[in-house]
Amino acid sequence: MPKRLAIKLFAALMALVALQGCDRQAPPQADTSETHTTVGKLTSKRVTFERQAQDCTPDEECSSVSVTRELIERQPALNKAVLNQLLLQLQSDGESHSATQSLEEIAAEFLTEAAEVERVSSAHWQLNGDAERLARRGDLLTMEIKTYRYTGGAHGIPVVEWFNWDLSAEKRVSLPQVLREGTEPKFWELAEAAHRRWQDEQTGIDDAYRETWQFQRSEDFRFNDDGIVLLYGVYVLGPYALGPVQLTVPWPELQTVVREQYLPHSQ
Repeated sequence: MPKRLAIKLFAALMALVALQGCDRQAPPQADTSETHTTVGKLTSKRVTFERQAQDCTPDEECSSVSVTRELIERQPALNKAVLNQLLLQLQSDGESHSATQSLEEIAAEFLTEAAEVERVSSAHWQLNGDAERLARRGDLLTMEIKTYRYTGGAHGIPVVEWFNWDLSAEKRVSLPQVLREGTEPKFWELAEAAHRRWQDEQTGIDDAYRETWQFQRSEDFRFNDDGIVLLYGVYVLGPYALGPVQLTVPWPELQTVVREQYLPHSQ
């Protein structure tokens, strides 16, 4: 082999070895799509939507619609999901509605119906809504979505929804998702025990009351310093006058039931 050719082959071989050495020394790059990023402080603003019956003057008591929302900055998916839930609650009149209805459409339909009823009734219909932050533990944010619908009679119907949202994953979180696999039956046993404790704390509850207002499951929940709190609307665990009911399953009973990341020491 000619000397000049041998030198060229040797140089190429050494360059290849050096390149392979560099590849071995380079650290592998992390897959950033799998990295959990904690969301920092949230900022927000409140916006209000209001409509009144046609030809209503400032001095009159008229049928009306009023909805106030807390919009969380840089959280478009959350704001959209909360609005969708609010729209569903505002239409909770026992009839089917299009999921694409807007606040403007809901208000127009409600006030049109109210105007027809006012021809034979003095009742002024009211439709109110409110969505705001209630609590936060780590990246789990709880929004409270409240609506009130009055269409005559002794009182209106309030509806309250606790809406849990994972700020990092940008998705809604349901109660089964915060429980360890296979522990849901145990959780409901604990919740039923919490219901019995709550009944024991009330005055005027007898066997007939316990038989009428038996334990029910609820999908509305949130975490606080005491444990998991379940929310029940009116007419679920008691008469209207009792109002919404909250049951608390304490943390000491939840250590083997709730997923690790939601336990107090993980916050």
